[in-house]
Amino acid sequence: MDSGDPDADGAITVSDRGPVRLLTIDRPRRRNALTPGLADLLGQQVEAAGRDPAVGAIVLAGAEGHFCAGGDAQAIVEVIGAGSQQAAIALMRRFHRLVDALWTSDLPVVAAVSGVAYGGGFNLALACDLIIASADARFCQVFLRRGLIPDLGGAYLLPRLVGVQRAKELMLRTREIGAAEAREMGLVSSVTADPDAALAEALSAGAELAARSRLAVTLTKRLINSATAGSLQSALEQEALSQAAVMSTQEAADGFAAFTRGTPLRP
Repeated sequence: MDSGDPDADGAITVSDRGPVRLLTIDRPRRRNALTPGLADLLGQQVEAAGRDPAVGAIVLAGAEGHFCAGGDAQAIVEVIGAGSQQAAIALMRRFHRLVDALWTSDLPVVAAVSGVAYGGGFNLALACDLIIASADARFCQVFLRRGLIPDLGGAYLLPRLVGVQRAKELMLRTREIGAAEAREMGLVSSVTADPDAALAEALSAGAELAARSRLAVTLTKRLINSATAGSLQSALEQEALSQAAVMSTQEAADGFAAFTRGTPLRP
């Protein structure tokens, strides 16, 4: 089943593998970059899975060898060009609804990551409960190269997994890391040989979790997610305000102009 938005040039493909619902971001021509419309659709599908008593877990993947290249550049360029902080905040809140849906879902969510997981795609994976990566997976907090701050909850989620110093290194230096280093840092649960194996292991993990008490899994997830001070929701609101502020800068305009021209990003 496809849940598509013709204006978004992509779809969310939905399929059930027994009690596991597989949600696939299907926009391969853009390495599965998320438009606001696709983010809305994906969030709706996460929420629908949570309401379905036949579903016990969610697996999130990207089509044709890549997980997600982050937010769609054209959507961000349009907001930058509009020069409206209110428009930027509205854009961020659309993406934030997706992050919140993953984080607060009663169901465990397993990300199957291959190829690029850049920017918001990296942080989308962090909002899931487990990450299974293929050996070719590449993670990068690319935001500062484009004159932006980390978004989709990254500044809240990343330090929880790797610690403050490593999170600062990844976000401030914008260094790409591979699957093996991500595993060593504690970002991913396991590394497989290829994308097919990563998806198979993610589906297996989902089936294992779906076989357990749904209430116990839900409450365990909630306890772990609330184990540190502060909330994701408050971090998301601060992020929206901060991102809106930097979207109005010349650095952001220049960064995305170069990106859309295909100019290599500055490390």
